Amino acid sequence: MVPDQTRQPFESYVEATTDEYRLDVCTDPESDSPQTIAYFTAADMDAACHQAARLLAAVNGPDDRYADLYCHDGDGTAIFCDTIHLPA
Repeated sequence: MVPDQTRQPFESYVEATTDEYRLDVCTDPESDSPQTIAYFTAADMDAACHQAARLLAAVNGPDDRYADLYCHDGDGTAIFCDTIHLPA
């Protein structure tokens, strides 16, 4: 089979972002068992907090909910950054 020279190989790059974040959405006081976990990238911590608030608002759950925001350090470790709270 001859490769088709007009087709581009699938590659994905996220430009202008350097940090990967994890958002653990909690709907009860036990934060060790999150309802939802979301992974996303952001340019900096401020942008990550804004995105985390939007993701938290999009998750189904009680009116009063919160999420723990973690930043990945590149070595597989998640470093706690902030708690995002969506009050009732």
